[in-house]
Amino acid sequence: MKRKVIWNGVLGVMLLALGLTACDQRNDEDRFQAEIRYFILEHLEDDIAYNPIRFQRIDNNFLSSDVELMTSVLAIQDTVRTKMNLALGNAVVFESPVIKAFLGMENDFEIDLIDELILENIKLDNALKSKLDHKPLPENYRAQQQLFTDQLFDINNALSHFNLSAYHIDLSGKASTFYLHQYQLNQAQSITTIFELNTESLEVLSFKDII
Repeated sequence: MKRKVIWNGVLGVMLLALGLTACDQRNDEDRFQAEIRYFILEHLEDDIAYNPIRFQRIDNNFLSSDVELMTSVLAIQDTVRTKMNLALGNAVVFESPVIKAFLGMENDFEIDLIDELILENIKLDNALKSKLDHKPLPENYRAQQQLFTDQLFDINNALSHFNLSAYHIDLSGKASTFYLHQYQLNQAQSITTIFELNTESLEVLSFKDII
């Protein structure tokens, strides 16, 4: 009987902990959304009605559903793979956990690896230049360099739509958190705005209306 009472007590504590964890997760979302609503209302005149429609956290999963962005990401993945193969064909010894991870992605893309990929791409170019004793790079490799530049430009354009940059992107939520918010003012046509909030203080750091 005593064992049963103790077990029931342990089980109760475990269930309470799970409940509190789920509650904390919901509260995080609620707090971000409440801060966005407060920020909008604070900057509206009293006679303007605000109607929130949709909140969407911007993370890797959300960005992976953007067709325009993913078309460019898949293209640059092929380009990096080709560059790696050309470098290996010239007996370059180059290991990059970032490039290995990026080339191994099929469905769950970590879009916020892009800024690190840019740096690793430069290291790959330098490794080949060093192997060739700083002679001109092969024409086929230079063609891939140009492809990388063009595709990166397209990726950055697609990310800028969400107020993000390919050259500095972090969707981990450690420092800041991004939300897409759709709403109406005075029942007019809906407005969509991207908000960046400080993860700890919830302060709105930046915002951008998108079409």
